[in-house]
Amino acid sequence: MRKRKCYFAEMAVLLASAFLFAGCGLDEERLEKEAAYRTIGINAMEEGNYSAAMEAFNSALAQANGIGPNEIDICFYKAAALFASGNYGDAIETYDVLLEADHKNSDAYFLRGCIYLKTNEIAKAQEDYDKAIEYAENDEIYLVIYNSLNGAGYEAEAKRYLDEALSKKTGKKAVNYTVKGKIYFLEGQYEEAVEHLTTAVDKGDVEANLYLAKTYEALGDKEKADACIGAYIEENPKSSVAYNQLGCKEMEKGDYEKAVSYFEEGLALEVVTNEQELRSNLIAACEYSGDFEGAAEKMRAYLADYPNDAAAAREYLFLNKDKDEETGKE
Repeated sequence: MRKRKCYFAEMAVLLASAFLFAGCGLDEERLEKEAAYRTIGINAMEEGNYSAAMEAFNSALAQANGIGPNEIDICFYKAAALFASGNYGDAIETYDVLLEADHKNSDAYFLRGCIYLKTNEIAKAQEDYDKAIEYAENDEIYLVIYNSLNGAGYEAEAKRYLDEALSKKTGKKAVNYTVKGKIYFLEGQYEEAVEHLTTAVDKGDVEANLYLAKTYEALGDKEKADACIGAYIEENPKSSVAYNQLGCKEMEKGDYEKAVSYFEEGLALEVVTNEQELRSNLIAACEYSGDFEGAAEKMRAYLADYPNDAAAAREYLFLNKDKDEETGKE
């Protein structure tokens, strides 16, 4: 492998000439090799072999005669592999290179900000988050930043981004109404949430139905909440939300094994919008089906990801108590 500094220097030269690169393109053989190395890198990442992933991504980039969308995509994967392996400095350098090629790349600013957040460089993180907002396509970036900061324990800093989002004009995009509706929901201002989320749905954002349902539940209107879920499922019959509903119906009928299969199908989807709810319901279905060991195992993993779920923690103690009684432990 090439030395890191040499590699980044070469990449910087390539990126500096990116806008001069037009029309000459990669030949077919180079494109095929680049795509093949990219696939090898992604597969290695999925297996947790980050050193092999980085080597493959470097090999993919070595095929390039210039920097275009494909190469930028590979750089993002490489940065992710570096971050996952704990090589934060190298990951930051990769994002630096990306931003030299495109200084308006909101995703690169946000992800570099996340690394600064991980290393407790909060001022640098916020600088990058502010840049990410400046170049973002819509206001959804505010919620993403909020979740990052709040999850890291920077509650006051996170709240500032919610306040800033609410102070902005909503504009015409449906997603911006969804964002404001979600923020009002988080703030406990349910009437304002209903107003903005309803507008988002009317403007064509089907996803807004999910938060609208949560808001109606908070207001105690189960009928309207169910109607919102139904409207979402009608447009997304193979979604994780739909599988959750199917599983819940089987639970009500007492067919717990079928419920388990539905919850597992929902969790296996590429896009899962309600993972916590699905995992919680899956644990309950396993328990009701008599699979206490499986339920306890899933509960351990669940609590590792959602440690603040007090009800789940109590249930975990119950499951382990049952297991101890079965094995005769005191």
